[in-house]
This record gives sequence, structure tokens and C-alpha cells, in this order.
Amino acid sequence: MTRHRRQTARLRISVHNGRCHRYGVCQAEAPEVFQLDQDGRLRYEARPDADQAAQVRMAARCCPMQAIDLRGDAR
Repeated sequence: MTRHRRQTARLRISVHNGRCHRYGVCQAEAPEVFQLDQDGRLRYEARPDADQAAQVRMAARCCPMQAIDLRGDAR
């Protein structure tokens, strides 16, 4: 597999801000990827490292508002 193909298959995250109520479940499940700032904004790494994929998938599954969308290698 070429480097380019690995890059396109990599897990990508997007969060539906209209659905996100900022409960912080994602931060509890994947704190290196999702952070709730003091101003109430959710910040996240849109392309997490491969070793964080399991935590990110769990964060998406546990989100009470189902606001996290995963694309790419989201096995």
C-alpha cells in the first residue's frame, strides 16, 4: 500500500455541532483527541493517530447525542 493510500484510509472525525450538547463523554473516552475548553467549546483532532482509533470509536459509540461522525478506517 502506498503512503498516499494509507493517508486517505486514515480515520477522520467530524462533530455535528448542532447535536453536540458538550456532555464530555467523548473527552472521558478519548482525552487525547477530544477536549472541552473552559469557554465550553469542543476541540478535537480531526485525524487522530492510528493508536487512538479504538478510543475514538468508543467515544463515538458512547456519545449520547450521536454527534460524532467517523470516516475512513473506522473498523
